[in-house]
Amino acid sequence: MRVAVCDDNELEREMVCSLLDTVFAENKVRPDLTGYESGIDLLGDIRNGAWFDVIFLDIYMVDHLGIDVARRLRESGYRGEIVFLTAAPEFALESYDVFAAGYILKPVSGEKLARVVERLTRSLEEKAYAIRQRSAVLRIPYTEILYVESSNSKCILYRSDGSDYTIYKRLDEIETELADPRFLRCHQSYLVNMDHIQSAGRQFRLTTGQEVMIRQRNLKAIRETYLRYSGAKKPDA
Repeated sequence: MRVAVCDDNELEREMVCSLLDTVFAENKVRPDLTGYESGIDLLGDIRNGAWFDVIFLDIYMVDHLGIDVARRLRESGYRGEIVFLTAAPEFALESYDVFAAGYILKPVSGEKLARVVERLTRSLEEKAYAIRQRSAVLRIPYTEILYVESSNSKCILYRSDGSDYTIYKRLDEIETELADPRFLRCHQSYLVNMDHIQSAGRQFRLTTGQEVMIRQRNLKAIRETYLRYSGAKKPDA
């Protein structure tokens, strides 16, 4: 699980990262933790294609209020979870405007983080696609699926970390199994995760720079489906 911690206080940032490492391990999850001193740096990385399943965001920072950073994250298309860290409860109501998954008052303790992490982990696990790899079953969170491509008698699932997996099923079957509104059948050979689309022209360009084909005879309808989905996911929609 990819996790960002944004706090301009280095000691508090490192303490939260250390606590998260312990709490996630207790939930049998190995986090990939990235720390940010600035909300602007975090925004820049997200706009350049970085992806995090969860962002822990301090509200009171020197460059911007965390609540403003969260709004701009949502406006940039970020669909992951946001958890606020703060010394005061005054922005608790506003956190609902950006669909925050948690609001933790400082000082942050392992017990407080554990309650939020347990809920987030359970939620993310529920939305994961299971594929068999040799004798093991691998669960890939929906948030990490970029797209699935049909290739002859098999399909290839592309993941946001750059890895890919061969699945010996038809694309129709995979589409039925995923059954989630974020996935769009945009071509006979492609099923795309709309949360990772950066722009929609004659093809979909993803946040990773990859391009996914659109069925040209249905170009307008497919693009409109994406635009409706994208608009509905915005906090001010």
